[in-house]
Amino acid sequence: MSSAAGPSGEALTLLGALAAIQLSRGRSTDQLALLAAFFTVLGDNLALIATARPSENSV
Repeated sequence: MSSAAGPSGEALTLLGALAAIQLSRGRSTDQLALLAAFFTVLGDNLALIATARPSENSV
């Protein structure tokens, strides 16, 4: 299920789905929309940081 690089894509997908279900419980539609927007921004910024960072293979 996991390798030296970390959990498999399938495991991460399942973990994300379970986290979304837990986070959505007891929240309004507006709260869910705000959480979704926040995590979208968070993910986009992490992707930007990762692409701007020098490759570990080039060190």
